[in-house]
Amino acid sequence: MDILFPAGRMIGGNLDKTFPRTESDGKTPKIGRDGQPEMQCSFGYAIPKGAETHWNQTPWGAEIYKTGAAAHPTLVASPAFSWKITDGDSTLPNKRGKRPCDQAGYPGHWVIWFSQGWLPKRVNANGTVELPEGAIVPGYFIQVFGSVAGNKLVPNGTPGVYLNPIAVALVGEGDKISVDVDTTSIGFGGAALPPGARPVQVAAPAFAGQVAPPTPPVPTGVVPAPDFLNPPPAGPQMTPAAAGTREQYHAAGWTDAQLIAGGLMTP
Repeated sequence: MDILFPAGRMIGGNLDKTFPRTESDGKTPKIGRDGQPEMQCSFGYAIPKGAETHWNQTPWGAEIYKTGAAAHPTLVASPAFSWKITDGDSTLPNKRGKRPCDQAGYPGHWVIWFSQGWLPKRVNANGTVELPEGAIVPGYFIQVFGSVAGNKLVPNGTPGVYLNPIAVALVGEGDKISVDVDTTSIGFGGAALPPGARPVQVAAPAFAGQVAPPTPPVPTGVVPAPDFLNPPPAGPQMTPAAAGTREQYHAAGWTDAQLIAGGLMTP
């Protein structure tokens, strides 16, 4: 069954590329019958809630529920039934330990995750112009024309429905949503170095290939005038010997007094 969904916001995923599918752990690649990783296009679509208390009380939700009930009449009430729809205000963690209510764009919405092995058509608001890659990104407002079908239950499988996007229309721009990955929890740093690789050396900033000169002695017994410590913007100039900018030396810990004493900057 085909459904034209109401306008909502794209809150995640990608409409331009397909990526390897993963198992329920979100990390292990899913292998197809041909022995190759299965690819998919997926994206999240947040539809604002109304007066309804359940998504199946909406016109589009009623059609999805009816399709699921027809495909699996004895299993439709199971908590494990895969509807691909999330209550954005829910405080129950998902399989990855994340609460919907904490996710960007989720609160106050019914969130649908569409997925399939090919890219949907991307068009403008009235469907008359096909859009290029990058035209629709998370945070923008869209309208989806998609299809719903009951899945085929296999041994140890999960009953549910397929939600496939046929076409996506860009109806408005919004603040872009970026996904921040916590790189400290991924596991970087535990891999053995391949032959020929050396540990990365942390060094001070390089200035045009020149080795930074030794720290010059700081003059004693001299009290600089206030205008020396706070020169006008057009005052101090780096000398050719510096081979770098004043800001670069400041970032490396140098003071103006040291730069001048070392002949690297004019007063």
